[in-house]
Amino acid sequence: SKATVSVLYCLKSTRQKNPQENMHSSSPVKSRKQKKEKNEKKVKKEDDGEKRRKKASYTSYNMYIHRLMRTQDTKSGKVQITAKGMAIVNSFVVDLFDRLAGEAGRLTTHAQVKTLSSKAVMAAVKLQLPKELATHALAAGASAVGTFGGGDVTKPKKSKKKN
Repeated sequence: SKATVSVLYCLKSTRQKNPQENMHSSSPVKSRKQKKEKNEKKVKKEDDGEKRRKKASYTSYNMYIHRLMRTQDTKSGKVQITAKGMAIVNSFVVDLFDRLAGEAGRLTTHAQVKTLSSKAVMAAVKLQLPKELATHALAAGASAVGTFGGGDVTKPKKSKKKN
């Protein structure tokens, strides 16, 4: 009680009276001016003198979702989806990808291996998805890898019975 009061008093008395005095020290806290100078370096100058910010990269699966929907519609090939619907499907795909990649990474770390293998991805699919959906996903993934030649895919081995 008395010790904590004395420690707090010592800390209070050692603070600087003017916080602007130590502005250019090697402290990790940056002032607004330093942050502004750093942001100005990121701004691109065009030929006409206008400043434009570089757009942030945004990963979207919209093109692939639309292409897949077009292939599934056998009659006309024309597919319409609202922007809100596309955003929902895109967020679903991003969430599923993040969950599968995270689980596969955890399995790889648990196995003390530095390379993410197809076995880890297959195990992550089996752990994250319901049984029937996982079997369909694994079959579609194996056929896609076989079609586009992505290397050796491990298939479940059937046990041979001796006669």
